[in-house]
Amino acid sequence: MRQRIIDNLSRATEDSDALTPARREQFLVYLMGPYRTFDVDALLPADADVETDVPSFATWDEASGEYAEDEVLRLLQETRDCLRDRGFNAFLAIDVGISLNEMDAATQSIAFAQASNATIFIAPQVGDNLGVGIEIGSVLEDLLSTDGMQGPATDATPPERTRRVMVATEPSVRSAMLGAVHARWDASVRTFTDAADCCRLCAQFCTHIQNEELYGSLERLE
Repeated sequence: MRQRIIDNLSRATEDSDALTPARREQFLVYLMGPYRTFDVDALLPADADVETDVPSFATWDEASGEYAEDEVLRLLQETRDCLRDRGFNAFLAIDVGISLNEMDAATQSIAFAQASNATIFIAPQVGDNLGVGIEIGSVLEDLLSTDGMQGPATDATPPERTRRVMVATEPSVRSAMLGAVHARWDASVRTFTDAADCCRLCAQFCTHIQNEELYGSLERLE
């Protein structure tokens, strides 16, 4: 999957445009965010009432949310472009151009996160954040599921890969799942105030991961 992502980012595929090659082509940074509908059906118990209990990422509360769907996508794209300007091969799921008929959105998110050197979930205030928590939880649970993660959070031993994950949120975002990101998986949770601040946080995190691969204890991904 790593090589497929790298190859697809440099050319137009499906509905995605080609991205200008990044200096650090092999350092993949997967940016996730609530900018398109995410299919949660497969992640919920069979008796869950999807119609009333679970809003999708495409359901925006414009009365209370600070962003509309297109503005969230713009924030993700600006962060991607900022990171690419700094040499990191950052991408969104839609940039890879894999059809949902071939691979559903949940499976894509998990596969892209597994293939990337760093995974960053950007969660701005978008009204009801239940869907945000569902995607973060599903990806982390699959990506980081090990024997050491069985049982309550207090007894969990997160795997090394947890260090490659960061969640960046606006201060106003509240979610039980976001609270569990640090408690259960010991992943980094940071807050940002605007697009420039979001890029700065993400760039710092990517630089840290890169240094850990080069000079620290993280294995280099090829």
